[in-house]
Amino acid sequence: MKNVYLCIVLLAVAGCTTQHSLVTAHQQDRSSASTKPVQITGKVDQVLRNGILGKSVTSKVYIYFDGVLHIQGKLDRQGFGQLPGISYMDKRVSSSCQSRPDGPSMAELSCEVFIDSERATTLVMHTKKNRY
Repeated sequence: MKNVYLCIVLLAVAGCTTQHSLVTAHQQDRSSASTKPVQITGKVDQVLRNGILGKSVTSKVYIYFDGVLHIQGKLDRQGFGQLPGISYMDKRVSSSCQSRPDGPSMAELSCEVFIDSERATTLVMHTKKNRY
């Protein structure tokens, strides 16, 4: 009987969690410091949880330079985050992300990508709101 209750609880928890993955289009580096064009792409993974206080979304951002992951990090509950990265061609990279409402249940996530403190591009992704 314990196994039946355990299975019901596990199914309820699994049913309350869903995951979404959204990808942006490729963007070219616009910085003057770049010696060759670099393809910068981004992806956001979202996990939706139903809790006692309502639904919430946990977002994790991944930013790739020429197909290699260089920046990753979690956003806060409001959809904002300063994301440090590993160096790209011996240059420091980072990203600053912010979210703004884009409809009743969607948000527009905008991540400015910096190479050596100079803005290289802005990636825009449409995501689910972090709070309902």
